[in-house]
Amino acid sequence: MGAILDLTEMLKEPAGMVGAIVVIAAGYFLVKWVFAEPNDEDK
Repeated sequence: MGAILDLTEMLKEPAGMVGAIVVIAAGYFLVKWVFAEPNDEDK
């Protein structure tokens, strides 16, 4: 519970918002990369 409160306090600051956006974007691209269709490079 304390960690959630720390996160909400962090998001109230501009640097916290930027950090959250960076983490969300990194997670999005990681998921996109993991679930991407494999390329056939041995053609």
